[in-house]
Amino acid sequence: MEFIKRLFKANKKPSDSWTMFSTSKKEVSELLVSMGQLTIGDDFLKIENYPFEPSIAYGQTIFKTDQIDDIDFQSYPPTFRVGNELIFLTSEKKVELQEFATKNNIKTIERSWIWDWILEPFLDTEFTTETDQRLTKLLESYGLTTDQVKSIRAEAGIQMLKYNFDTMLWEWGGFGASDVLKAMRAKYKKDEFEDFYRRVMEIALLTKKTDE
Repeated sequence: MEFIKRLFKANKKPSDSWTMFSTSKKEVSELLVSMGQLTIGDDFLKIENYPFEPSIAYGQTIFKTDQIDDIDFQSYPPTFRVGNELIFLTSEKKVELQEFATKNNIKTIERSWIWDWILEPFLDTEFTTETDQRLTKLLESYGLTTDQVKSIRAEAGIQMLKYNFDTMLWEWGGFGASDVLKAMRAKYKKDEFEDFYRRVMEIALLTKKTDE
């Protein structure tokens, strides 16, 4: 496993203050929190037991079509946007979600993988200098500086390692905004998580900068 190899490299890593499998059973269960239950109606989406308290979906379960700005059914997990917020949906109804968008003339979109690029160092795969340089350029094109990306990775690093390895996910394909929210939800107090949630949304909804 690539991650195991990286644990024993001499250069400093986010894992320096973390020991594998040291996470309590309680925190592991919090890291693996469910995304809730999705019901697709004729002209509404219903979400029950949504895990992220800062979200509008935590207190509001039904979203009528006129509230939904767009839907990304290609992402994992699928999302829909309400104003400046993304709502994450369970993935098993992807086809039905696409049909719902078509039927109700809701705009569909494929969002950029900004959080996937930020979180790639925490996957169970090799993270090379070349990969880092490539992702840095991609993130810069969305207005994120190298220092900002380093700061985000430092803030979320330990929790992402717990999320991937102490839960036995061993994910190598990709992490996104919902994953980092699950990870940090298990660590932060309410006010801290509210601030983090806001920042996650701001980054997730960044658009590519155009040359002037």
